[in-house]
Amino acid sequence: MTWHIVARVGPSDDYVADILATEPRLNVGVARPGDPWEINDDVLENCFKRTGRFPPPAALDLLHLAFAVFSADLVVERKLFQSGWARDFTLHLPVSDLDRWVELSPLVVRLLEFLTGDEWRLNPRRMQPYEPCKPEKPKPPTLARPVDRVALFSGGLDSLVGAIDFLEQQETVALVGHHGQGKTNGFQQRVVASLAAEYGPRAVDFMFYTQPPKHKREGEPSMRSRSLLFLSMGIGVASTLGSGMPLTVSENGLISINAPLTNARIGSLSTRTTHPFVMKLFRELLTGLELHHEVQTPYRFLTKGEMLSQSKNRSILAESAKLSMSCSHPEAGRFNGRPEGNHCGYCVPCLIRRASMAAAGLADAPPDIDVLTSPPNISSDKGEDLRAFLMALERFAEAPPHESLFRALATGWLPPEDAGEYAAVYSRGMEELGRFLVPGRFHEKIG
Repeated sequence: MTWHIVARVGPSDDYVADILATEPRLNVGVARPGDPWEINDDVLENCFKRTGRFPPPAALDLLHLAFAVFSADLVVERKLFQSGWARDFTLHLPVSDLDRWVELSPLVVRLLEFLTGDEWRLNPRRMQPYEPCKPEKPKPPTLARPVDRVALFSGGLDSLVGAIDFLEQQETVALVGHHGQGKTNGFQQRVVASLAAEYGPRAVDFMFYTQPPKHKREGEPSMRSRSLLFLSMGIGVASTLGSGMPLTVSENGLISINAPLTNARIGSLSTRTTHPFVMKLFRELLTGLELHHEVQTPYRFLTKGEMLSQSKNRSILAESAKLSMSCSHPEAGRFNGRPEGNHCGYCVPCLIRRASMAAAGLADAPPDIDVLTSPPNISSDKGEDLRAFLMALERFAEAPPHESLFRALATGWLPPEDAGEYAAVYSRGMEELGRFLVPGRFHEKIG
């Protein structure tokens, strides 16, 4: 079964896909007021408000691709397909340069398939004339100073460390984040406010709202394509600021390669958001689109704890870190009789966060559940990630040193010259976790 994702851009786009009436489809509208399937977003509105410009056509095409893919990823449930995991999509995408996108289609498909774990086909078509809508009475741009770099900013610890490091270098940094429904934007805004209080107008806020149209189906929680949306928004902002503007992705190396903790943990538990192969393919796509923005990953060979320890201003980090959010489900508190907005303490990001904060000697706000003093039952849903970590750490402790290289290489293509570095950061990351979760066992291992 193939799902057709039919994207239409602008009010005059009347495209009708040549598919059977019985074939399932998802319509995705962009800049189409009154369309019941319109994406709800403020990306171009905020770009123009800040800079007085819209992204160029190639960057708009990239954003439209990301909107459509994210909508499909979020709305079409995996359980509808025979395998219960891999979905089958054909994306009908309007583009400004048809010949270029036809040539790039195999690259786009490789990127999407590796990123989401699904089967994709891309059907680019020539876009009908469309220009983003400017305000009737535009105000002067709110961006008051030249920007030195664009940095993705999720409101979590890694992006916080990156922002502090760049701001400490006296740079003006455009912090690009995105959020949908829920509490994410609240966390982002309070961390941005803490940076603005310290660094003033050099911390520039570009926080975007993006939400696909509502459907009656339950939706798909894995959302493996979020990084494409995030990266495309970053390029959208960078392209309004001028060719050559760098885009920085602050992500630690252990999460970037994200080796499965156990052989059974695949799919949404082994996401590939900033995997080196994703970044390679995305850079190639930018080159093909003639979008000249270097995508930098300066922390790819550091663990999360090492990022925190090497921060260029640990005192600011210590205060701002308590405002950041790493949890997979910060709204879970309401199901456990606790306030919403805390770290649950038992999901994968929470466990890695606590280990990294301990490694860096930084205090954190207490989580809902402390896995050291009152761990959840490892046979329960709340104990699932802890159980997987303990199994992975036991295997890691018993494995020969070269096993780390195999674990890193098994996640997907790695630059041959960097494979050893990724294996080393995987080892140090596991040791960091081991010192936190089973300190006696790993004190002996690392001396």
